[in-house]
Amino acid sequence: MRSRSMTSSPARGHGRDTSRRRGFAVALVLAVALPAPLAFAQSPDELQAARDLFQEAFKDEQEQRYPDALEKFQRVAKVKESASVRYRIATVLAGMGRLREARDMYRALAATRASLPPSDQETADSAAEKVVELDGRIPKLVLRAQGDAPPDLRVTVDGAPVPVSTTPRVLDLDPGEHIVAATARGFEPAEHTVTLADAGGEVAHTVTIRRESALARRSDTLGWIAVGGGAALLVAGSVLLVAREDTIQDIEAACPGNVCPTSRRAEIESDRDRAHLFGPLGVSVGLVGLAAVGAGVYLLVRSPSAVQAMALVRPAPGGMRLALSF
Repeated sequence: MRSRSMTSSPARGHGRDTSRRRGFAVALVLAVALPAPLAFAQSPDELQAARDLFQEAFKDEQEQRYPDALEKFQRVAKVKESASVRYRIATVLAGMGRLREARDMYRALAATRASLPPSDQETADSAAEKVVELDGRIPKLVLRAQGDAPPDLRVTVDGAPVPVSTTPRVLDLDPGEHIVAATARGFEPAEHTVTLADAGGEVAHTVTIRRESALARRSDTLGWIAVGGGAALLVAGSVLLVAREDTIQDIEAACPGNVCPTSRRAEIESDRDRAHLFGPLGVSVGLVGLAAVGAGVYLLVRSPSAVQAMALVRPAPGGMRLALSF
């Protein structure tokens, strides 16, 4: 009885048309007969909870509530992992369109056939058939760089770096839209959306990138100059304001109760004049510096190469970060 129950679940994943009542009966038997644990032994209560959760997950799968089913099957696997549980997880992944993950999980299950008990070997055989089926459904993106591609060309697919040259590179990807982006120093960043169908086949895409215009390079240079000069003016303004505060403190120390000694009148008057000058001068210099930094940032944001350069300079996790406070 156990042998028949363990092979019925893969048969459903194999596409046979059975009634829903029989499907739930299969799920019930599978849940009761979770075989060959690959995890540490659990208490009877935990095992029973896992069987109940398996039934819920199987029902979610049949009603195409795939995210719920996946989460529950994965929780079952943490208690007692079995060939049937692994098969069901792969089936749910395929239903969610995550074909590569599903294929790899089926493949890993099929590879363990020799070590599985007899009751699970048909499950492994079905998994091997699923690998062939999904290999025919997974589309391939064939990437190549343009003939005059720069040597420092950096290409990403959905944010993941992919080495690309003029020699075609074939990538297995899930069906749907994928973002192919390219950057290189002195070139304008490029981004393209490639759509792959759920029917296998290949889609060729040539990564092209245009050299940055002279106007953009000038904007880039002016932006960095403005940011650097503005930062220097901000520092100068801050120094003037700090000097003003120091001068005021000196005057207050020399004139307790606002009564100044006659012998130091000239020195104190000079300090007052300096404090009066440093205040508005420091504020004015700081405002000019702030405006210059803002203009520089604006120019850099409009310059693709500058954005690319700033993206290349990223602090390591936990590393030192530098910032300007206004």
